[in-house]
Amino acid sequence: MINTSFPFSVSAFAKMRSSRPEDLCIIDARTAGVSGDKYLGALVDLGGSMKTLEKVAKAVETTLPGTRNVTVAARRVERGEIAARLVTVDSEEEAKHRKGLVILNAVKRGAEKLHLSKWGTAFASTTIETLLNAESAVHNQPSSSLELHELGSADTIVDILGVASLAEEIELDEHRWVSTPVAVGGGTSHFSGREYPNPPPAATEILRSRKFAFVRGAADGELTTPTGAAITVNLAEELVDSHQSFSPQKIGYGAGSKEIDGVANILRLMVGTTLGQPHAHDQVVVLETNLDDVTGEIVGHALARIMEAGARDVSVAPVFMKKNRPGYLMSVIADATMAEELANVIMAETGTLGVREIPVSRHITLREERKVMMRVKGKDYHVTVKVALDSKGRRLGEKAEYEDLSRISRETGITVRRLQQFAKPLLRVEGS
Repeated sequence: MINTSFPFSVSAFAKMRSSRPEDLCIIDARTAGVSGDKYLGALVDLGGSMKTLEKVAKAVETTLPGTRNVTVAARRVERGEIAARLVTVDSEEEAKHRKGLVILNAVKRGAEKLHLSKWGTAFASTTIETLLNAESAVHNQPSSSLELHELGSADTIVDILGVASLAEEIELDEHRWVSTPVAVGGGTSHFSGREYPNPPPAATEILRSRKFAFVRGAADGELTTPTGAAITVNLAEELVDSHQSFSPQKIGYGAGSKEIDGVANILRLMVGTTLGQPHAHDQVVVLETNLDDVTGEIVGHALARIMEAGARDVSVAPVFMKKNRPGYLMSVIADATMAEELANVIMAETGTLGVREIPVSRHITLREERKVMMRVKGKDYHVTVKVALDSKGRRLGEKAEYEDLSRISRETGITVRRLQQFAKPLLRVEGS
């Protein structure tokens, strides 16, 4: 029976996560990167029709000023002995440069002409805005008045509207998209009469602005274009370091325009369904270092700074080191993309000369998050509750978020321990 003498009440009003299998599309770009033509080729290879792309070409022809005879074609090619689709876009361009506002309007008008869904329209608009914002940052000019060269041509708009149209046609708009880190290539590329390091400045800015991980890849040359980067960061809801448990149903290969020595210049899209798992899984790194010449105050301060810098968890354990000297073992759990930054924080705050990095896989209990309302001393407080589940969705346990209880404790003067004591039986009420 619930103790009603203490002024608490709880009611749930939202469930935020589900552990059920879901439809998934994986962007596998670790080898040869991403570009607009690779995306179009992979989507055609997955079953998208050329008639849809021809409609896109006609829409661009009528909405982009100074453009005539926009055509698209697709053919089978081999890249690294793998059969893939190569899509090419041709047009007659009267204008050599176009302002950003002209490009943005052309995409929005094209989406209307193609009767794209809410998803397709939003994707196309945000993708071109991502591209324009990156160019604006690189050139330090307003995106509306910025004059674009290669990125202002018809094929850029065909790429963006084509991806939206083909994804809708083959019903990938309802899928969750994830991506591996993208390969960007090494060396330099030549465009606009100059040499630039790879990845191109606009592509680098796009990946930086979204904190999207990239790798060099196994080849020199431009593997990821600005258009490809903009499409990727707006499709992918999550960056994955390795493939999760997944049942593939269809695979599409999109070819880049060039044959590259030593690398299959393709983008692979894999479509399928995630598997029901007794646990969730992810990949993290453990950063470790041994400390034997720092005070407890320094260790405590370093722990706080490391958490502030983005670590998932930090622990410090007393150890005996060489020559029987007492010391500490500091262990930090972090996303792989944060490893370099966190290692710098560890070394700066502790003075250690080295940090070990160990990649590990984690098994994570399936869980739901619920928002509950707790009434304390006549006032309502929102509290996050984590509910652990088994593989059949049955509840294993629940726990109110410490930070929320700590906030309530500071406002009410009631200890966190007492808040936990009275909240726990209430959280177990059926329907909470």
